[in-house]
Amino acid sequence: MPPTHHVSSTSRALYRVFVLPNLRSTSNGIPLQFAPAFAPTYGPPSIPISSRASTQQVRHKTYQRKDTRRHALTDYFTIDNAITAPRVNFVDEEGKFHADVATLDALRSFNKVTHHLVQVTPGQVDAEGRHDPDHPPVCRVVSKIDLRAQHAKKVDVARKQHLGLTGPPQKNKNLELNWAIGAGDLKHRLNKLREFLDEGKRVEVLLGPKKRGRKATPEEAQGVIKAVLGAVDECNGAKEVKREGAVGGVLTIVFEGSKVEEKKT
Repeated sequence: MPPTHHVSSTSRALYRVFVLPNLRSTSNGIPLQFAPAFAPTYGPPSIPISSRASTQQVRHKTYQRKDTRRHALTDYFTIDNAITAPRVNFVDEEGKFHADVATLDALRSFNKVTHHLVQVTPGQVDAEGRHDPDHPPVCRVVSKIDLRAQHAKKVDVARKQHLGLTGPPQKNKNLELNWAIGAGDLKHRLNKLREFLDEGKRVEVLLGPKKRGRKATPEEAQGVIKAVLGAVDECNGAKEVKREGAVGGVLTIVFEGSKVEEKKT
């Protein structure tokens, strides 16, 4: 029987030739005592990944919606060369009313560096889209500073509505009257005024001289303004919020309506 130390020496030789090189390659040059498979375990056992995920608190990020839409001035106003009617009625920067003026002449009448010509009401067109010469648009010369301020307010309302912070915006209603208006036409316009105010709408009433025909007397002008204010008084909760101009000349009055609730039967 061969000596035991010889067998042991042979085993060690085989181990160094066949086993040890493979162990070194799998440990990537790390000494065996530091290799993961042979490293001693200290402290509490590690938690499995599947169990660890259940113990961690999941945090969710919340993002506030932002209105990234572009709000251009021309999205809210028809200005300058965008006014397509060949003739307009317009109020200049000093508040003077000019009836039935060529649009090009109106555009030449002010400093374009500091002001815009803004269409207040669009006028009337026929079935083929041609402008009615008897009902041209009404325009006003407005300083760029004032128009930018109006634009900022409209953008603020639009953004709040987009984010759901307010209800849908209500468009202003516009009514035009001349101081020499006939009784039947005046009655029709006042009925529309009452209707808009009872619906809670904001109504801008533009009063001015008739572009053709006779000029109204001071008494007639006073009668028209008295009739307008009387119609507003008949609407519960309606009130005047703004006034510009003078009776007999160009006068703009803005009224705010209060919605009338229908009575339940």
